[in-house]
Amino acid sequence: MNNLFTKNKKYLYLITPPNLLTKKLSLKNFLIILDKVLKTKKVKFLQLRLKNKKKDEILNSIKKINNICKKHKTLCFINDYADNKILEFCDGVHLGQSDLSKNKVKRIIIKKKFLGISCHNSNILAKKATKYKPFYISFGSFFTSETKKNKYHATIQNINWFKKKFNLPCAAIGGIKIENCKKILKTNCDLYAVCSGVWNFKEGPLVAVNLFNKILNKN
Repeated sequence: MNNLFTKNKKYLYLITPPNLLTKKLSLKNFLIILDKVLKTKKVKFLQLRLKNKKKDEILNSIKKINNICKKHKTLCFINDYADNKILEFCDGVHLGQSDLSKNKVKRIIIKKKFLGISCHNSNILAKKATKYKPFYISFGSFFTSETKKNKYHATIQNINWFKKKFNLPCAAIGGIKIENCKKILKTNCDLYAVCSGVWNFKEGPLVAVNLFNKILNKN
């Protein structure tokens, strides 16, 4: 297990909201909210997920988000992008199966960045992913997601199998909320990747991250 992880501790892995860089949520306003959320020290991992945006928008976003992450000692990942310029402003990259290529992985390794790999609901893909020596692998979707339509439905058996076979961190993703995350607590899952469960929480993201941490590390 990577030394960034404390044994038996479970971590909140926060994913940026899907409406970032839209009329509903500007980067400027999001940075203000993010600073307050990370100030709680309850989020050790953050992933910037931007789809269908121009490269200069992505680069500008990762630069500013990474500055806030560094300020609060939060590891900053970016989804899918592994350009050399972008890699300068993040700690790691999360790659989906459709984005997993030897060239991308090579660039990530050369830049000494962390690698996360999506494995859907497949033990076979998870086993194959270990050859890249990832920082973590993820299974999902565990629940219906408001953020992303997913035809793959993972189970706690995927996590249990992986944790018995490999000494690597494992993440659960997809529709995880305050009211359902306890179902995954029965496993040795290390990371709980959450998006709408925090940003759309009725009492606000600050309350959500505190509640998640209380539930994840109750014992």
